Amino acid sequence: MARPPLPLGTWGTITRTEVSPGRWRARAKYRDWDGRTRPVERFGKTGAAAERALKEALRDRAKPTDDISDITRDTTLTDLAALWITKREAEGKLAQGTIDNYNEIIDTVIVPAVGAVRVGEATVGRLDAFIRAVESPNYARLARVVLSGMMKLAAQHDAITHNPVADTTRRTADPKPPRALTIAELQQLRVRIATWSGGNARGGPPRGLDFPDLADCLVGSGGRISEVLAFQKSAIQWADGDTPAMIRITGKVDKRGVFVPQAKSDGAMQWLPMPDFMVAAVKRQIARNLPTDELGLLFPSRTGGPRRTSNIRRQLRAARSTIVYDENGEPDGPEDLFDWVTPHVFRKTVATIIEGVEGMDAAAGQLGHSSPEITRRHYVQRAKVAADMRHALNQLAPVRRPVSGGFQVGETKKGPLPDSRKGA
Repeated sequence: MARPPLPLGTWGTITRTEVSPGRWRARAKYRDWDGRTRPVERFGKTGAAAERALKEALRDRAKPTDDISDITRDTTLTDLAALWITKREAEGKLAQGTIDNYNEIIDTVIVPAVGAVRVGEATVGRLDAFIRAVESPNYARLARVVLSGMMKLAAQHDAITHNPVADTTRRTADPKPPRALTIAELQQLRVRIATWSGGNARGGPPRGLDFPDLADCLVGSGGRISEVLAFQKSAIQWADGDTPAMIRITGKVDKRGVFVPQAKSDGAMQWLPMPDFMVAAVKRQIARNLPTDELGLLFPSRTGGPRRTSNIRRQLRAARSTIVYDENGEPDGPEDLFDWVTPHVFRKTVATIIEGVEGMDAAAGQLGHSSPEITRRHYVQRAKVAADMRHALNQLAPVRRPVSGGFQVGETKKGPLPDSRKGA
């Protein structure tokens, strides 16, 4: 009966031979992933050294992973991630922003923690421990999505028998109710932004001269920071008769600082009527006559191209923590007073204000949402005091009229009900 072949990726008995004084050879037969069995040998000054060198060579014997067909149990998760991203990009089904998010998670979360782990070592327990250790629940959730796609690709090429991520812990963040700025808070934050703008404690050119106007455009439009940075001068329509001044969202600036002629959703590609304070901000910005490239951006970088969203977030963090002192030297509050405010909070503030005046549908329309439910769940801060609905509720007041028994609603046989028992 023929001896069964070695399993793929394994080796047989290791033999050690002294081929010359102080030179040893260790040899074994190894069954490669293409199914062929080949002799592999390594040398050392002693038999043990030669065997150690051979075992390291056998362990690392996987072919260089530069193609999906090369995925084996010995492929590292770093290489697997690169192959998976390349495959997803080639499919062309994901937005560039999604690809950027996946790359960020791979580079900052997955590779530093488990990048050297091989596919065959990526057990349920090891991956579950990694996911649990990720500090941010949102990052953990996205890391799990990426790892699941990676290991699914490995399973499709028989490097593993099943996807181990399927049995790992699902991390979810507790949903936080939307929080918007009040009118008073917005005005106070505006003062901090204006105080920070134009200064430079380290010397050199003034910082953020147009940052207050950029903030007014975020507040006045309700647009995402990536969309406001993509505002183009050619997409402005000034007031004409009964037609208000408007600006059109024509695209967005992605995380890499590249203009993309497509917003996050088709609904966002719309004309937005501008409130008076936003019109004034836009005119001030145009008057600065900042150099710009062929895109003609309203808020260009110093080189004329798009600004990075990360830089705007950094500027807001600095501006919001700028303490303002009054004429008596009293501070307007602690440094961390507005630490909760991000560019997206301006968007929530817009949604909350519009919903309170015109309703949820109007708020969803301003933000370009496909459904008012998205606006309600994630953008509109719930009122702490119910709306004054007395004009509606008064219709439910009791009506005094005769009923069976000879007395009226609001009375008993012994006389009128005490006030505390009458209907409201």
